Formats: sequence, C-alpha cells, structure tokens
Amino acid sequence: MQIKPELLAKCRKNDRKSHNELYRHCFGFMMGICLRYASNREDAESFLNQAFLKIISNLDKYKEEIPFGSWVNRITINTIIDEFRKDKNRRETMTNVDFQEFRSSSHPADFNAASEELDAEELRTMIQQLPNMSRKVFNLYAIEGYSHKEIGEMLGISDGTSKWHVSSARKSLQDMIKEAMKRMMAIGIF
Repeated sequence: MQIKPELLAKCRKNDRKSHNELYRHCFGFMMGICLRYASNREDAESFLNQAFLKIISNLDKYKEEIPFGSWVNRITINTIIDEFRKDKNRRETMTNVDFQEFRSSSHPADFNAASEELDAEELRTMIQQLPNMSRKVFNLYAIEGYSHKEIGEMLGISDGTSKWHVSSARKSLQDMIKEAMKRMMAIGIF
C-alpha cells in the first residue's frame, strides 16, 4: 500500500478531506484483515472504524522508514485483539462441535484439486465457520505469522491451547474442504 507523504502530512493537520481519502485508500486492505477475525460484516466494519480512528490519532507516531501497510496491519490486528480482551462477557470458551458428520471416507481429499476449484471467498467463508476462538488463533498463526507464545500472550491462553486451536481449525477446514469437494463431484465439477 503506497500512501503519498503529502496525504499523511495533511491528515496530521486534521484535514477531514484527507482523512476521507486515506480511509478510502486503506479500506480494502483493512477490511480484508477485519473479515478474517469478525463473525460478520458489521463486526468487521466496527473493527475497521476503530482501527482507523487509532491510525488517524497516532499518525504523529508513524515513522516513514516503516512501510505504511505494515504499520496499518499491526494497528488493525492490535485493535481487534484489544476488543477481544475488553469484551470478557462475550469471551468464547471452547465450543465442542462434532465434525464427524462432515467426514466422508469414501472419497479421499485431493487438496491440490480443491485449491484449484475453491476460490478465496469460499475459503474465507470456511474460516468464518470455525468456532470464534479457533478462528482467531488460526488467523493469528497461519495468516499473520505470530508464534504460539505470542498468541498466548495476546489472548491470555497457554501455548498448548493455541496449538490445539490451530490443530482443531486445520482439521475442521480439511473436513469442510472434503465436503465441498464431495459436493463438486456430485455436480460434476471434478
């Protein structure tokens, strides 16, 4: 994401039109991050708006030698984690879901074929179907690249719990991909 230094300078001077232009520039990038963690689009938009407010409020702390996209990414993820921590009443406990009903042993999964047929939107939808805590941990680990130790510190869970959530998410995603492939085979896509 390339942002002109002049635009950032105007934003630092509290120019509302420049804020709007920066918002439009960052929207797609930030929304992609927020959708990975939110249960629905409204929550994602809420995360995005909170993160953007932090970005605007802290532009004076931004250092030009750091890529702007990396800085925005970090603030967005930290905002989502902060919201997770704040909302202790909604804090998820491990949800027991029986994924056995999705399992099909009659057709082994060909994940290379699945990746060719499944598009990014379908995979994002599958990730959103994961239990909330597993989805958050999976996104932080597999997509954002945090270690289990870092995730544990961020979310207040142990390293082992983080590993369990990633393993559980992977298994669930594999089952969902198998089911999607089974549906594709039934309608003749494979």
